[in-house]
Amino acid sequence: MNKKMTAVIRREYITRAKTKGFIIGTLLFPLIVGLILGGVFIFMVLFKPSTKTYALVDQSGVIGQTFQNMLDDTLSNGEPKHRMILTEMRIPLDSLLANLQNQVRDKKLDGYLVIPPDILETREVIYSARNVSDFEEQGDFSGVLSYIVGNLRLENQGLPADRIRQEMSRSRVRLISRQITDKGEIEKNAASSFILAYILTYMMLLLMMGYGQTLMRSVVEEKTQRITETIIASIRPRDLLLGKMIGISALGLTQLFVVGVIMMLLVQFIQPVLVNLGLQSPGLMAVIKQIHFTVPLFGFMIVFFLLGYFFFSGLFAGIGAMVNTEDEGQQYQMPIIFLILIGYFMMFAIARHPETPMAFWTSLIPVFTPMVMFARIAVSDPVLPSGTWISLGVMVLANFLLIRIITKVYRVGILMYGKKPSFREALKWIRYK
Repeated sequence: MNKKMTAVIRREYITRAKTKGFIIGTLLFPLIVGLILGGVFIFMVLFKPSTKTYALVDQSGVIGQTFQNMLDDTLSNGEPKHRMILTEMRIPLDSLLANLQNQVRDKKLDGYLVIPPDILETREVIYSARNVSDFEEQGDFSGVLSYIVGNLRLENQGLPADRIRQEMSRSRVRLISRQITDKGEIEKNAASSFILAYILTYMMLLLMMGYGQTLMRSVVEEKTQRITETIIASIRPRDLLLGKMIGISALGLTQLFVVGVIMMLLVQFIQPVLVNLGLQSPGLMAVIKQIHFTVPLFGFMIVFFLLGYFFFSGLFAGIGAMVNTEDEGQQYQMPIIFLILIGYFMMFAIARHPETPMAFWTSLIPVFTPMVMFARIAVSDPVLPSGTWISLGVMVLANFLLIRIITKVYRVGILMYGKKPSFREALKWIRYK
């Protein structure tokens, strides 16, 4: 690496790192990650609803009172979560429902439930409300009704429902998953591993695409403003391209390092924070407790980000050298973006089955390796999946060959003006000596 390339790297990094956009983006990016990890739960606490009032029309005559008594959940302020008003059918059902609908429209009620007389056979209850997007509430209602109906059906068959329920609860088995490692077994939760892989690969996706496009825009800007002609008078095109790629990659590393450190802190301290906010769900706490974002995993994330960035940014730089305007670049970059997204979407299936032959061979295809191989590592950590070191070698070799090819396209393309770009023309540039 000569002094001229170092100057290009310094220029690409410092000029962008000093901008308000980069500084604000670096500070906001960890906040976004934090919101991904805990924001949904925090907002659920902040926007927790007040007591909801429902009318309950029990045509069966045997479920309403029990259902009302079993809905004993309370809000954080001690008020009941639901208030069920048993409504007697003193008028025809159609007239009663019309009256209830008017009360819902007037916001006197949040909704109503109608339990039919043949509930034990149909096992269906009508739930009508002003808003039906609260799936958690509907799940609560459905669970309580299912319990009551199940008891009644068992009793009608002459079986003691309470005894059966008791035996069923005692027979429920909790699966404690443990991963076998070289140092023994460790507890590890499948949901925790998948969530971690999802978040980390999504961060890589954003950074690889974002800074690859930044490089393309930089190449197009210098080309359209005829700056390149002056620059290459004092530096070789290859050194200029590599300097730009390395300088911009340092921006991604800066953000990745900041986000990684904050994520480690979040994983360490998010559990007591959520508990203080009132979120004490055993299932949620179990998932969070098993999220292990380790230093070795962070190291692999950095390595695969760099390998993926240099591979795809080389393609973006080649597009930038070919086109004459940013609009043309936006059109030609779509295949590259699709390749990155395909690798990301493949990750969802491969993360569940990281040791299958398909996962192994797919992780050795350079366009998919950064996402797929890293996802396999993330869900297998601390055990390294098969093909880890092979994939690193494949990516290094792929980057070496790609940069050699892109350099040839770059050195010719940056001096070509006004000519409509074509891949056939680019192939000719590659053959130039």
